[in-house]
Amino acid sequence: MKGCKVPRWTCSTLPHNRQQDSTSCGVLALKFAEKILLGEAIEFESSQKAVHELRLDIVTSLLRESDDLSRLCFYCGMEEQDEEHWICCDICQQWYHHQCVQRPPVDQPYLCPRCT
Repeated sequence: MKGCKVPRWTCSTLPHNRQQDSTSCGVLALKFAEKILLGEAIEFESSQKAVHELRLDIVTSLLRESDDLSRLCFYCGMEEQDEEHWICCDICQQWYHHQCVQRPPVDQPYLCPRCT
């Protein structure tokens, strides 16, 4: 409460589970925020297995809500343009502007910089 002199704010501690390790603070902070914003009680498991499942939920939500990146070159991050030529890595299946990856032969298998 030190230095907090805004009368409409209150400072309190809500009952909650304790962190079980030294690496799950970010996951738990996100879960606390979610529960508070939804007006729900801060009740959830904080075991190692439960935190692992929360991490999977977070990454799934982030990927689901992300922008569609399928029309971007995986090398330069720029959008596809009509005159651009593209090449796909035979291993990771990521697409690249042909010129961004130094114009490899299109009639041979292509491995991107990450997969070579």
